[in-house]
Amino acid sequence: MPEEKPQPKDTRALPQEQRSGQATIKVCLHEKCCRKGAKQVYANLKEGLTKEEAIVLPVYECFNFCKEGPNIAINDNIVRGVKPFLAVERVRQELRDPSCRADGLGSKSLDVLDEVLENIDRL
Repeated sequence: MPEEKPQPKDTRALPQEQRSGQATIKVCLHEKCCRKGAKQVYANLKEGLTKEEAIVLPVYECFNFCKEGPNIAINDNIVRGVKPFLAVERVRQELRDPSCRADGLGSKSLDVLDEVLENIDRL
């Protein structure tokens, strides 16, 4: 019987059902960020944010800002140097910024942004 090869570890966050206006928070759990408190950041966000505010996902792929970690991505906007005890407050502060919100311009596709720019003179 042939020996089964182990499957490579999938480092992408698992998709979950997302509600309109709900942010996606990805926490880098790569070893360097973990040494700086990323596991506690992840735990605090999971516990401190409501499901209406955000989905919090672990990501094991490095965000490439290790020196400034722990790092998170809020709707794919990287936030560096997040302190575990301030993580929930920091995320809520970032989400008040229109470019970071799930329904803000920062989360729109280029096609949608092109349309916004084309119609900007009508505003």
